[in-house]
Amino acid sequence: MKNIATKLNNGYQLFCGYILGLSVALLIAIIILRETVGISYDFLTDATVWLSVWAALLFSGPLYGERGHVSIKFVLERLSGRTRLGVELFNNLCTLTYVVTTTIGGVLLVRTLFSQHQVYPRYIAIPMWTVQISVPIGLGLFSIYALVEFYRIIQRMRA
Repeated sequence: MKNIATKLNNGYQLFCGYILGLSVALLIAIIILRETVGISYDFLTDATVWLSVWAALLFSGPLYGERGHVSIKFVLERLSGRTRLGVELFNNLCTLTYVVTTTIGGVLLVRTLFSQHQVYPRYIAIPMWTVQISVPIGLGLFSIYALVEFYRIIQRMRA
């Protein structure tokens, strides 16, 4: 079971890397088009930003799961035993509360954008929900990683 979870996690991280790579490649193509031919499309510039945001939000969960997130590590390194676990638990509960409430807010936002048919006014009318859906998806997955970390902390506290 752990092997399957590792493979899924690695595949998911690779997918996020491809999204980020696509964003960089698109940005380079835009620069080349602008400098050589003099063509510049707003929606392509927006797409690079949207893809970067998608990659960042989707990758935040695995990053948290590997303890690569920004945190107060220097404080944790000075603590030990039950005190350290207590601070880790508090940090995890704060993170979990934030990502769950932001996920719920993102779902409500996407539902509103979808029901009101909101679009970005560009050459091509791009529905806003297609971009904004990265918030509930990315932070929903982040919530799963935070729950797994919560479980691990509880297991360490019981040991």
